Amino acid sequence: MNINPAPPETEPLTLGTSERETDRRVLLKASIGSVGLILAFYIVNALSVSTELGWSGANSPALYAWVLEGSAILAMLVSLPIALWLGHRFPIEPGRLRSSIPIHTAGLLAYGSLQIVLMYGSRDILWPVLFDADYSWGAEVFDNYVYEMRKQAMSYAAYQIILGNIRSLERAHLELRMARSEAKVSHRITLKCGGRIMLLAAEDFVSAKSAGNYVEARFGNGDHLARMTLAQLETLLCEASIPAIRVHRSWLVNRDLVSQIEPTGEGDVSITLTSGDTIPGSRRYRDRLEAA
Repeated sequence: MNINPAPPETEPLTLGTSERETDRRVLLKASIGSVGLILAFYIVNALSVSTELGWSGANSPALYAWVLEGSAILAMLVSLPIALWLGHRFPIEPGRLRSSIPIHTAGLLAYGSLQIVLMYGSRDILWPVLFDADYSWGAEVFDNYVYEMRKQAMSYAAYQIILGNIRSLERAHLELRMARSEAKVSHRITLKCGGRIMLLAAEDFVSAKSAGNYVEARFGNGDHLARMTLAQLETLLCEASIPAIRVHRSWLVNRDLVSQIEPTGEGDVSITLTSGDTIPGSRRYRDRLEAA
C-alpha cells in the first residue's frame, strides 16, 4: 500500500500567501479599532450634549442628545469603509506621498460629503417623527458643510493613523515569522541593514552588541549594523540551532567560541573568544556561562 508522506513541518513560508493573510488581518483589526473609536465618541459626545442641555435649562427630550449624536455616528459607520479602503489601497507612507496625498484629498471630500448628507438627511427624517418638529440646521448650508468637514477630516486622519500603526506592527510580525522560518529551514540569519536585507550563515555568528534600536552583529570577520533587538537575534539563532547565550544586558555570544572566562573581582567576568576579542559578562548572566 502506497502512503504519501506528510509534508515537512519546516517548509518556508510563502511570501505571497503571508502578505495576503497580513492584509486581511490589518483591515480586520483596523475596522475593529475604528468602530471602537466611533462608539467611544458616540457615548462621550452624547453625554456631553445631555450635560450642556441640562446646564442651559433647555427642555429637551431625554433621547434628544442620543439621537442627535447617533445620526452622526451612523453616518460615520456607513462612511468608514471608504476611508479604510483608500488607506489600504493607497498607504500614506514614505515613497508614496506624491501619489497618495491627492487621492486621499479627493477621498476625504467624498467621505465627508457622504457623511454630511447621511447625517443631516437622517435628522430631517427623524425629527418630525420623534420630536414632532423640523430639524434646525442652525446656519447656511455652506457654513454647515465647512464646519462638519473640519470634523470629518479629523476622523479620517484618525482612521489612517490606526490603519498605519496596525500595518506597521503586522508587517514587523510577518518579517519576524519569515526570518524565523528562514533560520529554521535554511540556517541563515536575516538582517535588515539600512536599505539592504542580508542573509548570513548562522554558523558564522560570533557575537552581537546592543546599540539602541540596532544590533552590531559579527558574523565571521564581518560586522553588521542591523535594525533589531538582541532578543530577536537570539530567537533567530536559536531557530538555527546555534548556541547563542546572553552574557550581558547588551551582549550575545556564540557559546562554542568562548575560550576563557576571567572574574573581574566585582562579581562580573571578562570573556575571551577564540578570535582573541574580549567582551564583558554580567553577574546576572554568570550562571549561563558556568553552565556552558
